[in-house]
Amino acid sequence: MYSHIAIVVSILLMTVSFLYLQIKNVNRSFLFFLIIGSLGLYYFSLSINQIYNKNKCKFAIRDFLVLIITFSLGIVYLWFVIRSELGIAICLLIWNLAFFLIFLMKSKNSLN
Repeated sequence: MYSHIAIVVSILLMTVSFLYLQIKNVNRSFLFFLIIGSLGLYYFSLSINQIYNKNKCKFAIRDFLVLIITFSLGIVYLWFVIRSELGIAICLLIWNLAFFLIFLMKSKNSLN
């Protein structure tokens, strides 16, 4: 019922992680877990809100597995580029584009 609050909190945490990116001597492992936690909370909240969708728009188990695999691949890629601000930005761009395409394909398939 109040899962929309988690979405707002996760967006605020993502903003904080981007502000920490500008600090040169920030602990990169803390930054890594902050980014992972905020994105995980955001996409988990979006997945939880699937119960309010119409039956033809709901996610199947296969869709959740694709989301989990995409999230896991993003974590691995982020771990390799955590030392570079540009690498983090590219990782987050690719990661969010992948999630966007997954949700877009799901909505296109459910409309047919």
